[in-house]
Amino acid sequence: MPELAGRLYIPKLYRVDAERSQVVGVLERAVDASGGRVVYSSFRHQRVAPIYIGAEDGEGRRYGMLVYPFTTTKRSTRNRPSDEHRAQIRFGDPVRGRDEKNLIARDVAGVDVTLVLAVDPEQGFIVGLDPLVYEDLPMGISVYYRDRHVAAAAGLGWAVWERAKRGGKRRAGWEGLETLVGFRPERLLDYVRFEAKASALGLDPGLRAILAERSATATGRHDLEALFDLDARAILDIVEANFRLGVAVRGGVAEHHLAAVLRDDPAVSALRPIDVDGQPDFEVSLVGGRTLLVECKTASQKRYKGGDFKVEAQKTRDSAAGRKYTYDQFDVLAVCLFSATGRWEFRFRWAAELSPWSLDPGRLAPIQRIDPSWPASLGDLVGEVEAGATAPR
Repeated sequence: MPELAGRLYIPKLYRVDAERSQVVGVLERAVDASGGRVVYSSFRHQRVAPIYIGAEDGEGRRYGMLVYPFTTTKRSTRNRPSDEHRAQIRFGDPVRGRDEKNLIARDVAGVDVTLVLAVDPEQGFIVGLDPLVYEDLPMGISVYYRDRHVAAAAGLGWAVWERAKRGGKRRAGWEGLETLVGFRPERLLDYVRFEAKASALGLDPGLRAILAERSATATGRHDLEALFDLDARAILDIVEANFRLGVAVRGGVAEHHLAAVLRDDPAVSALRPIDVDGQPDFEVSLVGGRTLLVECKTASQKRYKGGDFKVEAQKTRDSAAGRKYTYDQFDVLAVCLFSATGRWEFRFRWAAELSPWSLDPGRLAPIQRIDPSWPASLGDLVGEVEAGATAPR
């Protein structure tokens, strides 16, 4: 097992060229600009990636940062937008590495924070990528953003946006949404604090975006309490009761609110949470005797142009086609709209009525459109079937 700065949990080290020192320089100076000091930087001793940076802030708090840094440039390219910025995910030859496993390192003790960063040394702008999305680095792919994203960070030094990922032939299962956070160097330690929370909770793109926006400015109430509309003890109770901490906490709060909604639904006679990895979230017994399996997901913060909501309806942790649900894995999809509306409200759809994946019609498409036809309660969904308005296939 490779060793870097005494860290034995790193699965793979990559040799990097001298030009990467410009990116490392931006990050080291960013520690100072954000009110801290660099205690240790592994790049001074080993020219490899990831890079370990130990830092201390003005209040004496220590930070361990394991950074996967990539270089962003803005160059005029034929047939590409003139305001486009591009970072390529690569260490060495991307062609050689793209068919290999390139898993990023994670400190299971939660002391060090893993960061995947696209750094522009010319403009002094940094974009943080979601380590949950990039846990197996997709070597050779490019990440793009525009001038408007840089401009959005002019005031607070912080901007948040969402983009759709395309899987392609090599990574068909990689299709979905991701949340990006752009920031100025003086906000680096703020970003580290944000990422420590987001990664520990395994937030999906929608909740990650909300937490990132709340992290743009300081708030008196703890930002996680405000985000989830629960006090700290209630949040801890949810975490304590759910053994799938790394995977399920991101949706645990949405599930908590969904459970309350279902218990108050006149059509529901009994509710049983299912705390088994890979299984739906609830088994719901209806007044008429029917039993349904319900899966809970969180809507994207961004809507379609016409105002319809969107949701990423695939598994957070799996590979390739395994991330896509089959139609028989649950009966009903319940989507929490909090990320888009700021309210703990839900929309419901029969699994059989969801759009199929273009590469396999036996599996669900990774992104589903939520139009006004989706009922706001499970009782309304079931009532439509009983009234003969709609019926699952």
